[in-house]
Amino acid sequence: MKRKNLLAILGILVFAVILNFPAMGDAAKKQMTIGTASMGGAYYPVGTGVASLINKYVPEVDMRVEVTGGAVENPRLVGGGKTDLGITNTSTGYFATKGMKPYPKPLPVRALAYMYPSTFHMVTKKDSKVETLSDLKGRRVAVGPAAGGTISLLRGLLTVYDMTVKDFKPSYISYKDGSLALQDGNVDASILLAGAPTSAVLELSVRTPIRFLRLDEDTVAKFLKEFPYYVKVVIPKSYYKTDQDVLAVGAGNLLIVNEAMSEDLAYKITAALYDHVDEFKKVHPATKVVTLESAPNAVIPLHPGAARYYREKGVLK
Repeated sequence: MKRKNLLAILGILVFAVILNFPAMGDAAKKQMTIGTASMGGAYYPVGTGVASLINKYVPEVDMRVEVTGGAVENPRLVGGGKTDLGITNTSTGYFATKGMKPYPKPLPVRALAYMYPSTFHMVTKKDSKVETLSDLKGRRVAVGPAAGGTISLLRGLLTVYDMTVKDFKPSYISYKDGSLALQDGNVDASILLAGAPTSAVLELSVRTPIRFLRLDEDTVAKFLKEFPYYVKVVIPKSYYKTDQDVLAVGAGNLLIVNEAMSEDLAYKITAALYDHVDEFKKVHPATKVVTLESAPNAVIPLHPGAARYYREKGVLK
């Protein structure tokens, strides 16, 4: 009887081990994180989609999404080993690798890919008297998180108007909170750099009539001559149900990693995204422009693993 009981107990233990084997396998996965941005912009949903593709096609990795300060903070987090992947603008990525302001020294970050452009949204209520950036002098303005990419582009654009951030009252709040503040009348404009259409502006446009601050071709040309790492963008009127297409500026977006990442892992992550580019395009409306051909155009040096992948695909010499 005792022998039978012992065999029964052993049988139960073996069954439990078999039943829990997948969980043990999951525990053995490499735990990784991707830095995104505050809620309301495109970085968080894009980062979530990137993480999902990596988890799907790189079985040894368990990628988690982190809310961060955004484009300016992410190179610091990646360069300092605080997060494994990050999304940043082409401009802030360039500053980070060169040790230019706001980075006191070069950071060890490399690009896996150029993905898509972010659009500089300058939004106000439709009945507002604010027409251009010049009209914001002395007014309250939501400008996104202090460590995000919005403030960096804004400072550059303000120079064309002979202005600085000190000319108005900035509120360094999330994109979503900025839209709510505009709706409630607590700010006169909400400015944000995000892939269009972005949820913060979409949700606002449903609740209250909006329009965009005016930019003209001459102003855009002067800005791009001074800051050539930004781009001209047109926001289709269908995105936010505006009366006409909106002339804007923007910045490209990069997926970055620390240069210390192994070549093999960087190769696998890049392949997970660009071997399945049709899935990547569905992550967010902004990523519908993602292509394998444009991915190596990263402004900053590519990680060797990513470069090997692009050479194999024939899109990088």
